This record gives sequence, C-alpha cells and structure tokens, in this order.
Amino acid sequence: MNTMFRKNVLVFVVCLCLSYNGFAQDALKKADMAFAANEYSFAITYYKSVFSKIDNDNQTKARIAYNIGLCNKRISKPLEAQLWFEKAIELKHQDPALFLHYADVLRMNEQFDKAIEYYNQYKLLVPRDVLADKGIESCKMAKQWLKDPTEYIITNLTYLNSEFIDYSPNYVWDGNKSSIYFSSSRANAMGDKTHGGSGQSFADIFVSHEDAKGAWSFPVPLNDAINSEHEEGTPSYSLATKSMFFTRCTYQENAASMCKIMESKQVDKTWIKAETVHVSDIKKDTSDYVHPAISKNGLALYFSSNRPGGYGGYDIWVCTRLSVQEPWGKPKNAGNVVNTAGDEVFPYLRNDSILYFSSNGHVGMGGLDIFRLNRDAKGREYVLNLLPPVNSTFDDYGITFRQEGKEEGYFSSNRSKGSKGSDDIYHFALPILTYSISGKIINELTDSPIAYANVRLIGSDGSSLELFSDKDGNYAFSLNPQTNYVIIAIHDGFLNSKYKISTYGLQKDKTFDVNLYMTQIDIPVEIPNIMYDVNRWELRPESIVALEKLLDILRDNPHIIIELSSHTDYRVGRISNEELSQLRAQSVVNFLIAKGISPNRLVAKGYGATRPKKIDLKYSELYSFLKLGDVLTPEYIQSLPETYRETCHQINRRTEFRVISTEYKN
Repeated sequence: MNTMFRKNVLVFVVCLCLSYNGFAQDALKKADMAFAANEYSFAITYYKSVFSKIDNDNQTKARIAYNIGLCNKRISKPLEAQLWFEKAIELKHQDPALFLHYADVLRMNEQFDKAIEYYNQYKLLVPRDVLADKGIESCKMAKQWLKDPTEYIITNLTYLNSEFIDYSPNYVWDGNKSSIYFSSSRANAMGDKTHGGSGQSFADIFVSHEDAKGAWSFPVPLNDAINSEHEEGTPSYSLATKSMFFTRCTYQENAASMCKIMESKQVDKTWIKAETVHVSDIKKDTSDYVHPAISKNGLALYFSSNRPGGYGGYDIWVCTRLSVQEPWGKPKNAGNVVNTAGDEVFPYLRNDSILYFSSNGHVGMGGLDIFRLNRDAKGREYVLNLLPPVNSTFDDYGITFRQEGKEEGYFSSNRSKGSKGSDDIYHFALPILTYSISGKIINELTDSPIAYANVRLIGSDGSSLELFSDKDGNYAFSLNPQTNYVIIAIHDGFLNSKYKISTYGLQKDKTFDVNLYMTQIDIPVEIPNIMYDVNRWELRPESIVALEKLLDILRDNPHIIIELSSHTDYRVGRISNEELSQLRAQSVVNFLIAKGISPNRLVAKGYGATRPKKIDLKYSELYSFLKLGDVLTPEYIQSLPETYRETCHQINRRTEFRVISTEYKN
C-alpha cells in the first residue's frame, strides 16, 4: 500500500469517527432537551440511539441508562425501567437516587423483598430522606394487602376503552340521563400531533351516555369549544353552573408544557368557547394548574399544582367563592395530612365533603394510589388507602362515584392485567354487605337474662332504633355501613348499660355478638382490682385502670348518687381498720372528682371489717370450697383449713359501690 493511499484511509476513518461523534452529540442534546421538557417517549428514542453508538464512555452510558429508566418509570413502564436501571447500576452510575428509583420500580413489579434491599441501600447514602422509610413501609404493607384484598369487584369497561389512553372518568347524572365524560387519545381525537410524553396523539374529552337498559353509547368527542389541537383532559362537570371544568396543556417543541384550568359553559345544550379559570395569584406564573374537581354547589374548586408554597411535587389546592357569579379566591393548600413530598393529583370531591385523590407520596402499593381523606371520632384528619383490588402496584387515579350512598363508580389505571390499552377506565362496586348486632341483656350479678329491657341503637348517620328484649333477654338489630353506633340497655331497677361499635372500614359481612351486662341498683357492686399497698390508702396504678368502668357508669347514669365503700379483713394493722378503710374510700372519691364527677354524687364510707363478704355466684364458681350465700365472718374463716384462709381475707378486702339515690339533679 503506497503512502498516499494510507493517508487517504486514515483521513476517511478520522472523518467517520467525527461523523459518529457528531451524530451522538446531536442526538444526546436532543434527548436531554426532550427529557427536560417531559417528552419522555421522544427522549427514550434519542437516548437509545446514542447508547447503541457509544462503546468506551461508560460514564455517559451510565447516565443515559439511568435517564431511560427514569423516562420509563414516569410513563409507567416499570419492567422496562427496571432493566435500564439495572444497566445503570452495572455501569456504576454515581447518583444515589438511582437506588431509590430502582426500588420504586421493583415495588411496582411486586418484587417487594428486593425493593426493601435497595431502599435500605439508598437510606445508607441519603439517611435523612423519608422516602426510603416510606418505601420500606409500603413494601411491607403491600404484601399484607395483597394477601387480604377488599371485596370490591373491578371490571374493565371494554365498551368505553380503546387501544389508546383512556382515563379520568367523570360520572354525571343530570336528572334525566347518566353520562361519563373522560379523556382519550383515540384515533378521532382532534389533536393530530404526537404527545412527547405518551407517544400517542394529544388527548381530547369524550362523552358516553347510558340508556334505560344500562348500555353505554359509543363515545364521541365534545366540540371544538372544549377540544383543540392541544391536550385536554380530567373533565369535571358542574350542575350548579352547567359548565365543564377541565385541563388544557399546550406544548412547544423542546419546552415544558404549560397546563391550566379551563371552563366551558353549556347554553341550550351547546358548549361555548372555553375560557381560562384564573386561580393563580402569582405574577408571571409558570406553574401547572391541572385536574380540576368542582364541588356540587359550584363554590369550591380543588386542583393539583406545582406552584410555590407546597410540600413538594404536585399538591392539592382549593379555591372557594361565595357565589357562582363571583371570582375565585386565593388558592389554599389542602395541608400536610393530604400533601407530601411526592405528588398528590386527580382530586375528587364526593358530596361536597369527602375528598379523594391519588398520591405516590403516602404509603401505598406503588405508582399512584387512590386515597380518601377521613376524620376520626374527634374530628382529626387522616388518609385512608383504598387498598387492592382498587389500587394496584401501577398508577390508579381519577376516581368518580355513581351514587352518593353506594360504593360504586369508576376510576382509571394503567395496570397491565386485564387492560385493553395502556390506561383504561374500570368500574368498581362493593357487593351489598350485611351488618348486624345481636346478644342478650344480662344481670351482671346473677348472670341471668333480663326480660323486656328497653334497648336503643343510635347511629352517627342519624338513625335511631328501639326495641325490647324478649323473655330470654335476646335482642337484635340490623346495621348500616360506614356508621358508628352506641347501643344502650335500660330497665327499672338497673343502671343503664352502654356499648360502642362501628361498621366503618368493614369490607365483609359481620354480625357483632354483644351481651349487655346491667348492674342492679339495690345491691352493692364490687369494683375488681382496686389495689393498695399494705397499711396504705393511695391508689396503685392498676387500680386507676379498674376505675375507668365506674367512670363510664357514672357518666351513662347522670341521675345517680353512689356510696363508695371500702372494706378490710378483721386482722388489725398499724392503724385501725375503720380509719384505713375510710381513707381508702376517700381516695377513690378523690379520683372520681378529679375526673370531673360532681362531689355531690359521691359518698365515701369506710366499714373496716364490720361487713364481711357474702359469697355470690362469681366467687362460688371461682372457688370450690365456698358455697353461694356463705358469709366470710372471722368464725367462718377460722373453721376453714389454713390454706384457704388467706383467700377469704383477700375477698373481704374489697371496694364496692352502691346506688343510694336516683334523683340527682345538676
């Protein structure tokens, strides 16, 4: 080969390398720009083209593999994301967040134990990030939830869904017909450009109507007053204003989308041109305002936004107004019970009072889970995961209900099992469950049934039922779902008896078996487990626990006055039995007064050893050497074998109460 030829070959090879290098740099720049603009489908294509061309630059290959994993995670393709994160780990990518994201997709792929391993690795590197702890807890809870799912029946709405993205249903009953408005990127959507995030066409809002036989019509897009060449989604219809609130996102090449809330009013059954809903109070605001949820009365608008002042990611916010003619007030964050460092999105307001939303920041299955904001008996807020099968390890979001009193409705999910397209709409329904309570009304002292006692059932839903126990003391009631109850037994000659139950959160049929024990007014009642140290009168801690029942009796029977009596055995200690028993009785009275019981309802009396115990049914069954009706006098105790005497002394050392009046008036 001559010298000139070798030079030409060398020049050709150098040019070829430069050409490849220039192509790779250009594609990598496009990939990074698409990634920054959230155009994940485009970014994946560009990144893959670069990855296949690079051989020796492991650092760049590791970053590309990591970003491809992130893209797949964000478009909910966890299997692909897992593969690319594993490549990034193999190539020794240095960002600690790799372990967190890898653990997240392992959880989505139901590899919970392996996910916990990588959450722990991330925790070692970033010990202050709470996301690791939440991820570990989520894995542990998800394993339990999948073993014992709720009773909801989930069905894919194949007649509404397409092979494309179908999501965020909004069920509407306008008094004449049922309709479902939803978002879809199916073929007859108006936008003909490709969405850089999903890789499909821009979504539009469609509607389907239900006929008298329960069949849904073929979905059709709304007119161009609502739909446009841009992305429209998450519809929320207001009967109060006869208008549709929805999200519109506009896109520019290599730039992040701008999303805002729109409203189109319906006049003579025709939608008029949508206008922007002004909820921002920030000048030159570049934040997203998405997923509107209008209240039934039209006076509250919930939405999701990444605006400043939140807790991280997208938060749920709310604007209110005094009337439908007035402008919206300043946005208010829904608070840190709802919002987290993650994303809270797709709010839905049920019956103007119960907030549902989706989140990846609370303890959940994986991806987005659907949650409900609850309140406990004291009014404190907490979030409740709807659990599988409503929630899955994929994204579950956009819930809507058919009727206010029934656990039935629709939601969207990109779960792979049973899907028709990538994101589908699903129907959920809770089978009709039955709850009841039954039992006996029983005399606490004799353990015999009380016939014809008045039994009342009072529910937190406003229900109130009343009946009389039968001749054998039996009673029974049917219960409503999601209700707290108080059941009360009343009978002449007895103290009222009360018991609390709840059907909240029950996902299976249940019959509560509850016997109500009633205390006779005319017989002294021993208070068990009232303990004192030897020759002392101060209440021991275990005694205070025992007195809680007496507190309940006094609160449930506000008309009674009681005598608190203390008794000792006949043996004499450091101080007299009469003085010691009086001090002990007074210590019980002092405790009850400190708990808010009026001193006018309490009388302390120390009887010393003057009233030995008469053996009742309980003690006769507990000790075979004692017979019903025996009285534990000094003579009786001395007649027993020595091994039994200490037991009798213990029985005599007791605290009792008896009702001395039923006519107390505050």
